[in-house]
Amino acid sequence: MSDRHILDVVSGLVPKGSRVLDLGCGNGALLAHLRDAHQCTGYGVELDDGKVLECVQRGVNVIQRNLE
Repeated sequence: MSDRHILDVVSGLVPKGSRVLDLGCGNGALLAHLRDAHQCTGYGVELDDGKVLECVQRGVNVIQRNLE
């Protein structure tokens, strides 16, 4: 299954205009897709420095925290 297919499947489950909390958001691709395609708002939570930087570069709201 491709990353694009996964984004499409997940975004089909999220109503347009929703507020989303993505725990372990990785590089922020899902949140960016939901923002752009479904007018969603929200935050991601991620620990990895490099992935947090990718989120910021995508314009995704991200909080750097350990979920444990």
